[in-house]
Amino acid sequence: MRKYYFMLALWTGLSMGTFTACNDDENPATSKGAVALHIHTYAGGNEIEQYGDTVLLANNRKIAVSTAQLYLTNFRFIKLDNSEVQGPPTVLFMKQGIEEYELGDVEAGNYKGLRFDVGLSDATNASNPNPNDPALFQSTMWFGSTAQPDGFVFLNFQGAIDTALNADGATLIPFAYKIGTNANRVTITMPEENHAVVPDQLDIYHMKVDYAGLLNGIVLGNPNNLQMTTPAQNNSLLAEKLVANIQDIFSYE
Repeated sequence: MRKYYFMLALWTGLSMGTFTACNDDENPATSKGAVALHIHTYAGGNEIEQYGDTVLLANNRKIAVSTAQLYLTNFRFIKLDNSEVQGPPTVLFMKQGIEEYELGDVEAGNYKGLRFDVGLSDATNASNPNPNDPALFQSTMWFGSTAQPDGFVFLNFQGAIDTALNADGATLIPFAYKIGTNANRVTITMPEENHAVVPDQLDIYHMKVDYAGLLNGIVLGNPNNLQMTTPAQNNSLLAEKLVANIQDIFSYE
């Protein structure tokens, strides 16, 4: 066995982690390679270096991001023949400031696509978070003071934005979107990009999440469109628009 040393982002900060994969001659039938994600947080094409940064969107509208977090799960790797290989049962809690995420070991082979869910499975969403599980024990990803009985927040995007029709940046109005509930779990299929998962090697997917894409088509001048923070509000026309926009916020670097 060989170890791959990689700066693994834990949910509470950066620390040193390792990847382990079996060599071909140990068990060729089940050989695997290590896979990781390197993800940057963006808003309107601007990388968010830290919470509170004010950046300018393409429409000359200023935005200051205070929270940008989401869950990624159910990773599937698409082979050249369009068949899928299920990835490890990893729950990734992604947030601004953390860029490296260990996914785990994946069956060795050539892949042309990556598919994953934004959100948690029905069973995980109905579970009570264990304090020893840093991925799920995140109070910012709960609708209330606990995760249950309402389930987890799948995507949490908050900050302040210029809502004026003719944006001038004079006043930034707070907004908060907590997207959750099983009905709003979204499957993302990334554009085709060739990757080879090789035993004893580490393959990294370089990605970015541009949270400003969530606002596409949202009339920000309407105060009712600036707050969605409860399970009940997740069953609304605003929720429908926000959830539809999740499809477009992911891209490769």
